[in-house]
Amino acid sequence: MRARYYYIIILIPVLLISLGSNGCVFNVDQLEQGKVPDSGGLWLGEPGDSKTDHQLPQTVYFCDEKLPLDWPSARERLEAEFLLAVNHPAQVRLWQRRAKRYFPAIEAALKAQGLPDDLKYLAVAESDLRPGVFSPAGAAGIWQFIPSTARRYGLKVNKLEDQRLLPDHVMAAGLKYLSFLRNKFGDWALAMAAYNAGEARISRAQADQGQTSYYQLRLPRETERYVYRIVAIKLVLSQAGQWGLTDTTPSGLYKPVEYQEKTLTFDEPQTWVELAAKMKCDYKALRSLNPHLAKRETLKGGPYLLRAPKSS
Repeated sequence: MRARYYYIIILIPVLLISLGSNGCVFNVDQLEQGKVPDSGGLWLGEPGDSKTDHQLPQTVYFCDEKLPLDWPSARERLEAEFLLAVNHPAQVRLWQRRAKRYFPAIEAALKAQGLPDDLKYLAVAESDLRPGVFSPAGAAGIWQFIPSTARRYGLKVNKLEDQRLLPDHVMAAGLKYLSFLRNKFGDWALAMAAYNAGEARISRAQADQGQTSYYQLRLPRETERYVYRIVAIKLVLSQAGQWGLTDTTPSGLYKPVEYQEKTLTFDEPQTWVELAAKMKCDYKALRSLNPHLAKRETLKGGPYLLRAPKSS
């Protein structure tokens, strides 16, 4: 028994050495708490040196609003989110590549509505620009709408259809909601905080605490980090070259997907295989273009908003 014990004691260090730095898995909370083992200079599996001491600019604006970085609490919170983002090169690279697909439509919509271009970074913070992601609280899509807010802005969310998963539809709803919140609370920081925590939570915090500034309110932990995280994402993506993270997306990849929309009603039930054959397009491409109908194996009745590849 004692021989087996000593064998185990000897084996553990050998296994740890064989695993190397890539054998440890950690998350942001561990990183913040200082519980992450030394990874030998490599961050999140991407090879190369990572400089962890990048400095924040002295002055930072978001949506043309100046952050109060002369307040130590504000500067320290922004610095924490900035360092976590800038030293996560693999995640930054994914943001950059997905942005090639989704930012053009978002930027055009923001410009058309006279809204600040910076709001596109809120979508990155919400979903990492993944249109099919769901949160534990039931929010979905690039702009992470909960069902009640989605219905409030005209999106269908039911057992058969979930339009939150259509990037352009949920984008239009997200921008309308942000405009409403900006008008209600008077500045973009509070509008974004309300987008995260809910209008009632922000209004109640202001009334209870006698404060009107987002930067002085005591809020749920996620909401207290929320605006700083969005600003940090802007700093990293808009000045990527300054941090050694120049966008290297290969030309021709991650382009916006071109499609055509049709509203159809079916007299007879239609399977996706039948629809793909009629539209002369790839089955998988057709299903991928219609995530809002993903739970339906057969379409009957209608009307349905259906998307097909542009060439079909």
